[in-house]
Amino acid sequence: VLRTIQDEKLQENALVQGEFLKRELKELQERYPVIGDVRGEGLFLGVELVTDPDEKVPNPKLASIIVERLKTLGVLLDRDGPDGNVLCIKPPIIIERKDLEDFVEKLVIILSEQKF
Repeated sequence: VLRTIQDEKLQENALVQGEFLKRELKELQERYPVIGDVRGEGLFLGVELVTDPDEKVPNPKLASIIVERLKTLGVLLDRDGPDGNVLCIKPPIIIERKDLEDFVEKLVIILSEQKF
């Protein structure tokens, strides 16, 4: 297993793809103020959802809506955090850019459907 990780440069892939995904999510944060924070390293990222971007009031309802809607679109995520308002993103290290682009597109669709 370790040889495969090294030979296929999967750690490097996790770093590169994670940086790409984090940039994309940060851009979404600019467009959608319900994204209070994007944090994490590599492919282990969290997207904190809030009702008020200034007060950072947790929004577990929106997190639940997004997780359930993503399931219908073929994406499995979980919620995390003490209030259940953080989307927990942990894709496999073999993930490719096109898969992350597809995820971001689906997230945009869901956010666009919401009334804020």
